[in-house]
Amino acid sequence: MVEARVDPETGDWVVSAPRRAARPVDGPKRPAPCPFCPGNEAMTPPEVMRVPAGSDAWRVRVVPNLYALVETDDVDTGGEEPVALPFAGRHEVVVESARHDWDLRSGSPAEVATVLFAIRERCRAHAARGSAAVSVFRNYGARAGASLAHPHTQLVALDQAPPGLRRRWRLAREHAERTGRCLHDDLAEAERRDGGRIVRDSDGVLVLQPHAASVPHQTVLLPADRSADLAGASDDAVTAMARVLPRVLAGLATVLGDPAYNLVVHAGPADDPAASDWYRWHVTLYPRVTTPGGLEFATGVAVNPTLPEQTAAVLRGAMAEGD
Repeated sequence: MVEARVDPETGDWVVSAPRRAARPVDGPKRPAPCPFCPGNEAMTPPEVMRVPAGSDAWRVRVVPNLYALVETDDVDTGGEEPVALPFAGRHEVVVESARHDWDLRSGSPAEVATVLFAIRERCRAHAARGSAAVSVFRNYGARAGASLAHPHTQLVALDQAPPGLRRRWRLAREHAERTGRCLHDDLAEAERRDGGRIVRDSDGVLVLQPHAASVPHQTVLLPADRSADLAGASDDAVTAMARVLPRVLAGLATVLGDPAYNLVVHAGPADDPAASDWYRWHVTLYPRVTTPGGLEFATGVAVNPTLPEQTAAVLRGAMAEGD
């Protein structure tokens, strides 16, 4: 049983998912066999997507997560948020490559685009199913929560949006109501005026380290696209992201020594067709190079021991050397 238990002090959800403890974990040596490698397809639940479709020589597979963070049955809460409720939705794994040693940062733009277009198709499928929110994320390295080394991204489609997402959306919506403009458009304009935190602004993607970065080298990739989510992203925006993302990841690996990181696709609500009026989808990279301390848990305030104005210049230089 997966539950999202509501913290009565904060209103936040805390997910209780004991079956996650049974996940296979890579040890010092590669496990044999790897469930995501070709020839081992029977080790995963039946796939929901394959690229190319029907081909034995697949490049991308999408399968339900065997150790899902969510329950797959729809739950009727009677319009109320109880103290404990099943975390309902769908949890999928996007196996990014048939190659066990492949990685986003070394992938060609065409290979990365294949992955991103597959993720877009799954986002569209879940939006059509009526999901309230579709969360796309990638955990790289054990410190970031990755249990298997084979390259993969995860997608969680939720029937109810958690409080943290609703707060993020509320701020963007209120900004639009107050100013008549999209928050992310205004943030991009302000960063361009300042210039100090911009890493790169070309190829259809603005790369920056935000003013209030929560961790060292937190990096945002904002495409020139007016969609609120990846499901609605244009082909040009997806292709542009596929060109730029590997270069940013390679730059971070150079600067930080191949750090563990979490990649998150931030998106607006999947069930609001007007969300593009006030939200823009974007990718954020969170390198895991620091450990939260007591103050973070006590107050919810992130402590970043670096200044983004300084770290952006370092990443900018590393990417320039790689060009």
